[in-house]
Amino acid sequence: GGGGISRGDVGLKERDCLSALEDPSSGLNYMVIEEEAASGMYGPWRGNKSKMYEALCTIGATSGPEGKGGAYGFGKAGLIRGSDIRVVVAYTCFRERREDVGVTRRLLGMTYWGQHDYRGEGFTGFARFGKHKRDEVVPFENEEADEQAARLGLKTRDSANRSELGTTFMLIDTTVKAEDLIVAVERSWWPALEEAKLQFNASVHTTSGEVLYPRPCRDPVLRTFVNAYEIAIGISPAGTGRRGDYKDLGVIGLVSDVDGWSYAEQTGDPEGQGINHCSLVALMREPRMVVEYYKAQNWGTPPYVRGVFVADQQVNEALRQTEPKGHDKWDWKSEDASDEYIRVCKKVYQRVRDKVRNYRRALSPPERPAEEIELRLFDRWMKKLLTGVGKSPGPDPAPPRPFSIQTSYHLESVGLYKVKVVGRAEFAFSEHYEGLEDQVKISIRYLFVEDDTKGDRAEVIVIPPTGFTGENGVFEGTLRRNERALFEFATQPYNADWSGRLIAEAGLIGGAEHES
Repeated sequence: GGGGISRGDVGLKERDCLSALEDPSSGLNYMVIEEEAASGMYGPWRGNKSKMYEALCTIGATSGPEGKGGAYGFGKAGLIRGSDIRVVVAYTCFRERREDVGVTRRLLGMTYWGQHDYRGEGFTGFARFGKHKRDEVVPFENEEADEQAARLGLKTRDSANRSELGTTFMLIDTTVKAEDLIVAVERSWWPALEEAKLQFNASVHTTSGEVLYPRPCRDPVLRTFVNAYEIAIGISPAGTGRRGDYKDLGVIGLVSDVDGWSYAEQTGDPEGQGINHCSLVALMREPRMVVEYYKAQNWGTPPYVRGVFVADQQVNEALRQTEPKGHDKWDWKSEDASDEYIRVCKKVYQRVRDKVRNYRRALSPPERPAEEIELRLFDRWMKKLLTGVGKSPGPDPAPPRPFSIQTSYHLESVGLYKVKVVGRAEFAFSEHYEGLEDQVKISIRYLFVEDDTKGDRAEVIVIPPTGFTGENGVFEGTLRRNERALFEFATQPYNADWSGRLIAEAGLIGGAEHES
């Protein structure tokens, strides 16, 4: 606009959906965030008595340099950054309360632009979308809130239904990508996702109809933190890891991979080139949220470790009070927390560093005296050179395989956090089979993979072709030359974080089996 106000002055980018208002063919990107079975933003619309007022309207706004926008802070900062035009709509549903008789739903929209002067008049940059009441704009309530929500394309809520209590946020002109959002959920909320008793679930629905689910254990790096977390809370044995218990502070679990990422520079960086290797500890408190991935060493040399520190409930509030508005660390330099809370914060970081230091020392083997060092490969070569012994003949080659086995399968989502494998396997005689027909045994199994080894078996339902009978994935029948036996199969639903391997085998009855 005029008056010397630029887009940057109010916190906008050079281009956004407002730049294309006159183009009716231009689309509008938006993101909807829905929560279920929550409490909603209840409380009468009177200042700090209303959670909606506190969440959307109570903002620490201070004039920045040269009259530019102030500091917004609080949890809503993330919502604001998700909208290019800094517009957020909230539609909330809650139980009726004595202090707020007759109201169970509210809807309010807010614009968060920076403070500015226009033609000699000062503006806060905040505007509301709601109902005009006297000299104030207040939220739409009940049926009016439902009507506005429906006009915006939002699903309406009913306070009589427990699962519909909670809040829906709508971010106008968002540039957040679904793939990035699911990664962010995995990195920050995997502890809550992994702990079944919390019943915390999340999913991202795209405009194309695809549904994405956070699966932190599919990420090889996050999986190491999950392992450390299970060690910390005692649901998994430490094994080669380490568990520590700090009285009145919390627990810590540490893990390593001495044949992999712990010595990444010596093992060819197995998790991908370009990783900034260091020892990291995920710091978390209630409600099982990762506050920070803390770099627990100031040196960049192996061995590296990864761990999880879980704050005890007794210090949960103390640590929370030291967090800045972004809730991204425990700050022992905080000017807002008490001296007691600062001492707790410092002690936690010190204990974490001590545990990491001691664990790294335990992983590093002591240096051997020079006279004890053996050069085994060099000695073996020299022995061959001096004795004239060449390479020994290798093992006899395996006999030709009499079977041709072809498999095809895919994953299907089942509910929020389960999948199943659906596919088919075809068995036929190969060109190496010399007969016309034979009695064969067919086996179709699906095994879960644990630490690169085959573990427990998944239950598989197999539909065999005519002429084959059996159970538990093992069938017998007659297979003829130039014919194919088609088996269709599907596993029972299992945890989406698990990995598995399909094993299809065939063998002549009384002969050796062959695997695909």
